Amino acid sequence: KETGLVIRSDNGPQFISHKFEDACQELSLEHERIPFKTPNKNAHIESFHRLLEDECLSRYEFENYAEAYKEVSEYMKSY
Repeated sequence: KETGLVIRSDNGPQFISHKFEDACQELSLEHERIPFKTPNKNAHIESFHRLLEDECLSRYEFENYAEAYKEVSEYMKSY
């Protein structure tokens, strides 16, 4: 079944793994990788990551994963 949905990523290790490719295939997602050293090709997410870092992650010292997850989730709701 084809969904027409595309997920674009950089070439980080989590995105070039067989597990990630298998998951994309299972979900009928096309995986599109940007060329090496071209973050401008993924500008929207790069910008979001910068804001997330500046406005959320750098403001807290998380005690555990659950605490970080909660704060990031709250940030994303207001983004």
